[in-house]
Amino acid sequence: MKERRNLLEILKKLKRLPQIVTPKDASLILGYTGIPPDSLIVDAGSGSGFLCTFLAYYCRNGKVVTYEKRSDFAKVVKMNVKLSGLKNIVLKEKDIFEGIEERDVDLITLDMKDAEKVVKNGFQVLKPGGWLVVYSPYIEQVISVRNEMENLGFDQIKTVKNIVREWRVGRHTLPEVSGVIHTGWLTFARKII
Repeated sequence: MKERRNLLEILKKLKRLPQIVTPKDASLILGYTGIPPDSLIVDAGSGSGFLCTFLAYYCRNGKVVTYEKRSDFAKVVKMNVKLSGLKNIVLKEKDIFEGIEERDVDLITLDMKDAEKVVKNGFQVLKPGGWLVVYSPYIEQVISVRNEMENLGFDQIKTVKNIVREWRVGRHTLPEVSGVIHTGWLTFARKII
C-alpha cells in the first residue's frame, strides 16, 4: 500500500517567499465553504503555493488552478508543487486581472492586492452555490471587497478573523503571551443565482 504523506509534513518542505495563508486560515476556508473533494478551485496570488497545495491535498478528486503573475513567485510555486507530489494543481503564470479562463468554478480564493477588481469576474465564472473567499491583510481591502460583493448580489457575505491562542497548562494555567495572533481577514461570499 502506498504511504500517504501528512499535509503538515509536505508544507514544512516547501520554500516560502511572501506571507502565506496559514493552515489555520486555510482550514477555515474548507470549513466555512464545505466544498466537496471533487471541486474545481481557482486560486489567485499563488505566492509560494501554500494555499493551492493545502486545497489540492483535501480536494484530491478535483483540480486547483492557481494564477501567479510574478515569474519569480511562479518559479517557486512550480518547485513547491513538484515537492508536494500532488498531481491536481495547475499553475498559470498569468495575471488574473486579464480574466479567469475556467468556468463553473466551485471556489475562488484571492490573496492579492486589489482583489476587489477580480470580484466581478469571479462572480461570472462561479457556478450557482460557488464560493468566493478573499484573504485580506488590511481592513481597507476588506471594505472594498465587501462593497463589490454586495453590489454584485453575492449572498452569505461574512468577514472573519481567525485567532488561535495556545495555552501553557501547568501549575498556573495561562495563555501564551507571544505568537502569531493576526494573520488577516477572510471574507466569504456565495453565489446563489
